[in-house]
Amino acid sequence: MNKFSLLTFFLVLFFNANAQDRIISTTNDTIHCTIVSISNERIMYELKDIDGSVNGKSISLSQVAKYSRFHQPETQRPEYSPENPWCLSLNVGPSTMPWYFDNIQSSFATPDYYNKLKTGFHINASAHYMIKSYLGMGVEYSFLKTSTSGSMQIEYSPSIYLSESEKYRQYINYLGASVLFQQHLDARRKFILSETLSAGVLFLSLENQITYPNFSQSSYVDISNNTLLTGNTISGKLGLAAEYKLFKDVSVGLSGDFLWCTLKKASLESKGSNDYNYSEDSQELTEPIKLSRIDYSFVLRYYF
Repeated sequence: MNKFSLLTFFLVLFFNANAQDRIISTTNDTIHCTIVSISNERIMYELKDIDGSVNGKSISLSQVAKYSRFHQPETQRPEYSPENPWCLSLNVGPSTMPWYFDNIQSSFATPDYYNKLKTGFHINASAHYMIKSYLGMGVEYSFLKTSTSGSMQIEYSPSIYLSESEKYRQYINYLGASVLFQQHLDARRKFILSETLSAGVLFLSLENQITYPNFSQSSYVDISNNTLLTGNTISGKLGLAAEYKLFKDVSVGLSGDFLWCTLKKASLESKGSNDYNYSEDSQELTEPIKLSRIDYSFVLRYYF
């Protein structure tokens, strides 16, 4: 056998040894195999044992960093429809409405206890269907409650001071269509950056009860007046969350959300003593109520 035959023999061996497909996992393991097929979720491949037998196997695309097929260049794994397409989210935490009194503080000074209406606790729930690993479409609902109460001394005559009190309870509901974007920041797909964009309708319900004394020369009696302000308007919501996937189907994280809303019309109903009753339906407000707020949340997501 001459040297040219030997060279040809070793070239054939080298070519055959490298004429295999290759899969590189997200944990940097390399699998030399023959790729049979690639679906939206898995890669089917064959491995040849030492005795010459062939075993069929498969690997989820979520575990593949890149792959190459014989006579084809190495490629990143394609985008795929996730194995668990549904994503349920629950966000809970404090909220603040820093612009709430912008329109009225310029005209008169409000008691300090009113400022409690600017802060509260929210719960946000959403459901998204993940069309791609990075894109989901769905709906979200948000509920916020704030409340405050206080009293002040009113001088009715020299040396006679009686107390007048107020109680406020404010409920804000939001319902809208939502888009979820997700970016996987590492090869193992553990760290996730999520953005949400939502548009919908916000509903406000503000309950107010004022109790004041009806004073006469010999005595006084407390009188209550109850007022309900309601309204709804178009609103929008933006959110950003950083998450860590604890398990295949559960992730936790922290998020910040901004909800934009300005209420320009509202309905008013007032009831008091002596059958007093007054109402206005969907009236233009003299000054719009700025209900825009910032939410800070703990996030829990479940995929199935």
